[in-house]
Amino acid sequence: MKQKKTLSFLNYAAILSIFFFAGGGTFMNAALQTMIDAWPQLPVSTVRLVTSLPCLVSLPVIILTGRLAGRILSYRFCAVFGTFLILAGGIAPFFFDQNWTLILVFRTILGIGVGFTGMRNVLLLRSVPEEKRSAMTGYGAGVMNASTMVSGPIVGALAGFSWKTPFLFNLLAIVVLLLVTFSLKEPERSVEAEPQNATAKSAKNPEGWKILIYIVLQFVSTVTVYPVLSGMSTYMAARDIGSPFMAGISNFIYGLFGVLINLLLSQLMKFFRQYLITAMCLCFSFGMALVVFFPALPTVFLGVALVSSGFNTLMALFQVYNGKVSTPAQVGLSSTLIIAALNLGNFVSVYFINACHQIFSRGNDVESAFMGSLVLNVVIAVIALVVKLAPKEEYSSRRHPSGRLK
Repeated sequence: MKQKKTLSFLNYAAILSIFFFAGGGTFMNAALQTMIDAWPQLPVSTVRLVTSLPCLVSLPVIILTGRLAGRILSYRFCAVFGTFLILAGGIAPFFFDQNWTLILVFRTILGIGVGFTGMRNVLLLRSVPEEKRSAMTGYGAGVMNASTMVSGPIVGALAGFSWKTPFLFNLLAIVVLLLVTFSLKEPERSVEAEPQNATAKSAKNPEGWKILIYIVLQFVSTVTVYPVLSGMSTYMAARDIGSPFMAGISNFIYGLFGVLINLLLSQLMKFFRQYLITAMCLCFSFGMALVVFFPALPTVFLGVALVSSGFNTLMALFQVYNGKVSTPAQVGLSSTLIIAALNLGNFVSVYFINACHQIFSRGNDVESAFMGSLVLNVVIAVIALVVKLAPKEEYSSRRHPSGRLK
């Protein structure tokens, strides 16, 4: 495909830039308490919608664009339109700050924009040459983590001026909008014919059942990791080991190691092969064990680094594996469903924390969730060791240096 051979640096930059606002709905986390203090007349749960509402709204939009992108809607349109909505809905609350309902309307618009950009992974898979896909998927996940690293301290600093100034962080979407408008290429359409019936489809794609597994694993993995991001300040306060600032450092470490580990994704895939899911789940669990059983700042930070390394490798890996086991006709929807599972996991994690506290009854609900995360990831590691969850080519012992089967 000629297009895949002529992608320039700006073309790659345009694709990767879409990943920066993948978590746009959660960028206000650092300013949430400032907003709660500024709106004492509102229930805390209503104010918290400023971060949870975009995640909920983006879910159906992600699924819809997964069906339409590349067919009825172009990927380029989804990227440009979605980024524009992120920009408009993101900064509008700074100017229209008198009515919280109106602010939530703008957060809904931002969530719709995030949903339109949910096709980012399938755009990457269809645009990038096969030999570069695992590396580029890792870079995309790295950009997502870089956005977490950047947004935390900047939003926190802006919150020092006023509860509404953090919304101006979304002005960075202008850079993304310019890149996708002028440098994003539309990938070529697949010419593979659709199978005529379910039997033919199953015969043509015997590994299709693994797609559902990757969607479920992404959901479970996200549910288990989000308490580390949202509850570390609570855990540190309960254990008397750190201030909110130290909790912010914890999130910074999480983002930093998310960036670093995804730069190594292709090398990790070559080294661990079919055991990578198991290895990363155990990495996650070991990190959680350090946090729970050795509650001191150095071990907590090390634990968070291992948790981040495990989760972020899995997040990128599920997209790479999905690209290997999906047919061209399936990859668009399946890729966006994995992203939808990630957003749904963020929302469900609140209930996961409550459920874990009922089961483990640790010192506080967040610590109970950490225990639940530890156990669940060990279970997944064992399942991945017994059941062949990786694409079948990962189990072959004879491969070209490029990683493809001989």
